[in-house]
Amino acid sequence: MGVYPKEYSKNDFRMFLHKNNVSDKVIEKFNELPETITYKNSEYKLNINSTWYSGGQTHYSFEFNYYSENLVEYRFSPKVFDDIEKSINYLLCELINNKYIVKEENCN
Repeated sequence: MGVYPKEYSKNDFRMFLHKNNVSDKVIEKFNELPETITYKNSEYKLNINSTWYSGGQTHYSFEFNYYSENLVEYRFSPKVFDDIEKSINYLLCELINNKYIVKEENCN
């Protein structure tokens, strides 16, 4: 079995989504993620990681978060999902619950 991790920029991951025929609904949600957020005067950049597992059960896993290079820390608890939409939804909910994005949706 091969394990192939990869880190993406937002634009590169958007191209990955299009290339893999991900639904427009999921791409729209992805586009809502800001490139950066600020917390306690520190900038956190969108960090997108995927890992492709080849072998008997070939699949991807995804982790979306915000990372501060200055503080060497993630803003939210790390969560890895095997589903792109769940990864995006998790991060959108964290952003909404922490008031980085204002939406009427409730993520609880």
